[in-house]
Amino acid sequence: MKIKDKIIVQLSSVHHSYDTRIYHKICKSLIENGYKVDLIIQHECDEIRDGVNVIALPIAKKKIDRLTKVLPTVLKKVNQYPKGTIIHFHDPELIPFGYLFKLLGYKVVYDVHEDVPASIKSKSWIPKWLRIPVAIISSWFEKIAVILFDGIIVVVTDVGERLKSTKTIMVQNFPILKDDVRFAEYKSDGNLFYVGDISRIRGAHEMVDLAEDISHLNIKKNLVLAGKFSPPSLENELKEKNGWGNTTYIGWINREELNKQLQNSCLGLVLLYPEPHHIRSQPNKLFEYMYGGIPIVSADLPRYKEIIDEVGCGVTVNPLNRESILEGVKYILENPALAAKMGERGRKAVIERFNWDIEKMKLFKFYEELI
Repeated sequence: MKIKDKIIVQLSSVHHSYDTRIYHKICKSLIENGYKVDLIIQHECDEIRDGVNVIALPIAKKKIDRLTKVLPTVLKKVNQYPKGTIIHFHDPELIPFGYLFKLLGYKVVYDVHEDVPASIKSKSWIPKWLRIPVAIISSWFEKIAVILFDGIIVVVTDVGERLKSTKTIMVQNFPILKDDVRFAEYKSDGNLFYVGDISRIRGAHEMVDLAEDISHLNIKKNLVLAGKFSPPSLENELKEKNGWGNTTYIGWINREELNKQLQNSCLGLVLLYPEPHHIRSQPNKLFEYMYGGIPIVSADLPRYKEIIDEVGCGVTVNPLNRESILEGVKYILENPALAAKMGERGRKAVIERFNWDIEKMKLFKFYEELI
């Protein structure tokens, strides 16, 4: 059997079927490189899309559905593949399943999207007294995974150091370069824009407050929020704020709509709180804003500040200080020529350094050695 005749299984029990990293980057890149790819993920039905064989898991409407409906189906789906098949999974809740898959003779790859132990410490749905014990247990699970699994893929350096081994590689979440993307001129009269999960610790309240504060300066700006509220009840909280009248919520958007929104924006917001997993993260939206050619107003977290200062593509602010955020945004709005230059520098950095075309070559090499 030829190497690329083997099916590579991508597996997620949590993510959306159009997830940028899993579907648009990993699956489609593997297909373009000649591999056969099955994607087992929550979806409405089985289908073949862009050459990817999508195998549907039940859609979880509540967290309990993942335990009672999704996870049992995962076992049934994976059990249909012959021994030796690569099972590349993307969720920490699947680590125990990874142990089982390994015992059953599969090749197992764990793709670590974030610093899991640090993330657990910020999970609002986990009682505070339980977060540290759960974080410690999750760290043990990951360390065992490093020993047992055939490969570990990390997204950021800090996690790579924690899970360091000869089987660990880093494949970062940089933007996909598109030949057909038309870059519009910078729009100083565009919107304030945010894309991603909309939650308290990602600056949801601060962004809507910003929309109010900007209006008090007689600056006509609209805040556009794209993504999903977490928890859903947060939407009603934000609607009670004065800034909601200058806010437009557009829900989850696809890649094409993201490009349109970037072209109609004057800056991108990354106001994540200094939570443990944010401090160690490298948010996708930072690089998407850069590729879109818009300046960034970002939380002054170490990694974010390092990138923004090095490239010269925006300003950093205290995400917990309303006045600091307003001053950062005012600086961008009052200096449109400088803002346009920031956008140009950001885009240039992505095209030359921070892009998926570079990262996917690491993925291809990893699979060639694993198979």
